[in-house]
Amino acid sequence: MKNYEKRHYFIVTALALVIFSPLIVWLLPYIIHKVLHDDSTVWIVETPAMTYTYFAVALVVLIIGAVLSYFFYRFKVALSLVCLFIAISLMFVGIKPVTVLGFSGMATVTSPFNEQQQYGWEDIEIVYLIIDDDSKEQSLEFHFKDKEIKTFDRRDEVQSLRTLLLDLSKTYGFEFTRKE
Repeated sequence: MKNYEKRHYFIVTALALVIFSPLIVWLLPYIIHKVLHDDSTVWIVETPAMTYTYFAVALVVLIIGAVLSYFFYRFKVALSLVCLFIAISLMFVGIKPVTVLGFSGMATVTSPFNEQQQYGWEDIEIVYLIIDDDSKEQSLEFHFKDKEIKTFDRRDEVQSLRTLLLDLSKTYGFEFTRKE
C-alpha cells in the first residue's frame, strides 16, 4: 500500500529547492564564473550582486513552478517546462555580468545587456589603496583615463594585489598611492 500520491514529488522538489537555495544562489554563480573565466593569467574573478539576484529570482520561479505543479497536477508537464525555461533563461542572462582582473588588464561587464569593457594596464590613471582607520578594512579603487572607477573591497583580493600593483605601476607608469 502506498501512502503518497505522485504529485507529492512536486512539494518535495519545492522543499529541496528551498533547503538547497543557499548553495544554488551563492555557490553556483561563483563556480560557473570561475570555470568560465579563471586561468593562470587571471588574478581575480568577481561575481557581482546582480548575478546572485538573477539566480535568486530563477530559484523562486522554480519553486513556484513546483508548487503550481502540485496544485494543477493535470498541467504538471507544461508548468514545469515553462518554469524551467524561464529559470534557465534568467540564469543564462544573469551569468553575463562579471569582472575579471588579470595579467592583461581588467575586463568588466556591468549588466547582462551591456558589452564587455576591456581595460589594459596602460588605461589606468591612478590606483588608490583605501584603508579605513576604524575597521582596518582595505579596498582598491581603480581610476581609468576614461573617468570610470572600479573598486575591489574584499580583503584577500586587496592583500594579493598590492605587490602586483606596485610592480605594474612601475612598468606601466600609473600612480599607486594611499587615499586619505
